Formats: sequence, structure tokens, C-alpha cells
Amino acid sequence: MQINPLRASIGWRWVRDGFSLLKRQPIALLAITFLNLMLLSLSVVIPLVGAVSPLVLTPALMVGLMHAVRAAETGRMPSPALLFAGFRDAGGKAWRPLLVLGAFNAAATLTALALAALADGGELMRLATGRAGSDAVVPDDTSLLYAAIVFVLVYTPIQMAMWYAPLMVAWHRVPPAKALFFSFFAVWRNKGAFLVFGASWFGVAFVASLGVRLLDSLLGDSPVLLSMLLSPLSLVLITAVYCSFWATYRDAVVDAQLRPPG
Repeated sequence: MQINPLRASIGWRWVRDGFSLLKRQPIALLAITFLNLMLLSLSVVIPLVGAVSPLVLTPALMVGLMHAVRAAETGRMPSPALLFAGFRDAGGKAWRPLLVLGAFNAAATLTALALAALADGGELMRLATGRAGSDAVVPDDTSLLYAAIVFVLVYTPIQMAMWYAPLMVAWHRVPPAKALFFSFFAVWRNKGAFLVFGASWFGVAFVASLGVRLLDSLLGDSPVLLSMLLSPLSLVLITAVYCSFWATYRDAVVDAQLRPPG
């Protein structure tokens, strides 16, 4: 397994590929994304670990999503069962290291929030965990801004380490610690492409938000109708983001075209 050095402009192509891949099997991919989001939401009711269970399950379910997007790219119909394919990878042994990655993801995320709490007394953490409403935040609260900056600075390298790690664990049988290390430096090696990738998705989100504001002004005081329009739009964008994740792996990892070992 090797990592291709890529030019920065490919970051925008990853975003376009996300939408192109979604167009190949839109109903199936939207349904699998909805199932993924529903499972993550329902997982919070798990006793004792409910608050962090979505973070723990995300790596394994992400592998399943990549199975689904890969199937769509090769012309096959993704089935909902593919969402759980990560648990069956590596001869049925991938679930253990994937859960180890999930535990790391949860611990690292909570650590980033805890460090951010030093700047704002924990307001950002209460918002992130749903223990405070957005109306409780003062718009010009500089401490919240500082907390957000601290969180981004700490969380960015965590995300870099987690980006490819689940696929490296499940498809290449790399131990979790090494997968985190290799993933971090793989993203760093193509940091230009990832900066363009992130900026491009920010642009897409900005344009979408402008469209939402326009719809809001046209619909007037009709929150129910607006919600009916926003829910499908959000699902489409989230699914396109997942599809673009696959594009970043397919282009960067040299043997991504090979069949993942089962």
C-alpha cells in the first residue's frame, strides 16, 4: 500500500466526483446514508456508553458506506447490508480494530472538547453534546470563538489520523496505531488537495445556505414546508460528501482499485 502525491486541484474534482457517484445509484445510496444516520442517532440509547457510541461506531459504519459507494462506482446495486460489511472484512476480524479506532475517535474528540472548554467554560461542549440550546449562546461571545479555534486546532490532526485509518484497518489489515500514523501522513502529503477539498465543500455549503434563505423568504411563514424541503436537501448533500470520501481514497491509495480483502 502506497500513497500517491496529488496536485491541489484534484480536491475540487473529489467534490464533483461525490455528486457524480451519487447519480449512479441515488436511491440506494441515499437509503444507506439515511440508515447510517438513523443507527448513529439510535445508538445514543445504549446504556453507559450512549453519549459516545456514535463516535465509537462511526469508523466501522464508514467502511460499510465506502463498500456501498465502491459498488455504485462499479455499476453494482448497493444493498443496505453493505453498511455492516466492515464488521465482516479481514476474514471477519476487522470489527475489533475498527472498534479500537472508534474508542480512539471518542476519546480524542472528547479531549479536544475538554481543551476547548478551558477557553469558554464548557459552552462549546454543551452545544456539541446537545445539553444547551443555540439560543443560550451570546452571538458576540469571544470566549466561544476562542474555544472553537482551540477545538479546530486540536481536532484537525485527529481527523487527519482518522481519515483513511478505518479502510487501512479493514482492507489492508494494518494495526490501528499504524493505520492512524499512516493516515495522518497520507493526508499531510496531499494537504494541498485536502485544503481545496475542504474549501470546495465550504463553498457548496455556502451556496446551499443562500438557497435555503431564498426559499425561506419565498415561502414566508411556513416552517413545516421549509423543513420538508430541507430534509431531502440535507440528505443529498451528506450522501455526496460520503461519496467524495471514497474519491479521496480511490485516487490517493495506489492499490485502491484492487478488491478489498475479505
